[in-house]
Amino acid sequence: MIKHLSVLPFIALLLVNTACGDEVAKSSQLSSTESKEGSNKDPESGSSGSSSTTTTPKGAFELKLDGLVKQTAPWGNIEISVEQARLLRGDKPAGFPSKEKHSKDSIYAILDVKLESNAKDENDYTERKTWDLLLGSDKRVEPLNALGVKLGAGQTQTVTLFYKVEENTSLKGASLEINGNDRSKFEPMKIPLDVSTKFESQVELPDLMGELFEAEEDGELDYEIVNALYGVNLESSGRRADKDKRLVELTVRVGNTSDSSATFSPSDEAVRISVDGSKITPEQFDSKTIQSGERETFVLVYSIAEDLTAFDLVFDLGGEVHEASVALPGSARFDDDDDSFDDDSFDSDDFDSDDEDSDDEDSDDEDSDDED
Repeated sequence: MIKHLSVLPFIALLLVNTACGDEVAKSSQLSSTESKEGSNKDPESGSSGSSSTTTTPKGAFELKLDGLVKQTAPWGNIEISVEQARLLRGDKPAGFPSKEKHSKDSIYAILDVKLESNAKDENDYTERKTWDLLLGSDKRVEPLNALGVKLGAGQTQTVTLFYKVEENTSLKGASLEINGNDRSKFEPMKIPLDVSTKFESQVELPDLMGELFEAEEDGELDYEIVNALYGVNLESSGRRADKDKRLVELTVRVGNTSDSSATFSPSDEAVRISVDGSKITPEQFDSKTIQSGERETFVLVYSIAEDLTAFDLVFDLGGEVHEASVALPGSARFDDDDDSFDDDSFDSDDFDSDDEDSDDEDSDDEDSDDED
């Protein structure tokens, strides 16, 4: 009798081998993937990937921002730079604000910010909590902690700011936005984390400097402009323009040409800005009595609209009122030695007066005299 061998065991064996082959293939692919991920690990943090990704890793990690640009930005009389930026999940980091509850499951953006003082006095940033993180998606994240420092004259300190962010947050395209005590008073300043930027500050109005406006016969005071600045940030005085405003700062030596003492005060409105007939007077300054034949120096600060391109500087010289037309640069994003500024700066031939008008009317006679 011929026995029939069952084929079922062979089929079963074949299926088992096939299944094992699939597992081997999957294991090989997984090892390859893990190897590639391992090659992308940050050698300092030990985490995989970088903060350029839009998918944050699972579990604990630390991602430093690739391509961080360390650049100095002026704010009042201090200079600010972001020295390090990273995303973190896991154990509580050093310096985490004690008043905030830390979670190992949450993601935190951490910025190390260096502050350098150019001031003559102390700046108190103990309670300053308005330096926000602006993500590339335009989402605003407020800090968990205040700056917490008093910055003495000439001092440099580094502070760490913590921000709680959502899953899949990226620091690519993000900025640190600097604000004053509140977010509506001063013109804010954005410091991009990974884009080199030239920051708006102040420029000189060179052709206005050194101009002397002498008192008329009935006048007592004359005015010499020692320095003229325009911009959003006055570095010497630490002034920051209000939101949507710009500042004009004139350093003026006022001389007394009379035989008796004279007083120069804000109420005199002797040096003012005129825009389309509207008067802008300088901010409050201390009055001084000037003795006969002497001079005193005053710093006059004016707040003007951000989009203003020109104004008239008006001088009351006693019997006469003189006006100087001043053209402003499109912005204050220029260095003092930037030639592009000179094209837009105020020129000495911009002065207007009644005498100059008459000179224009008599230009034909002057031309004929020149020809002779």
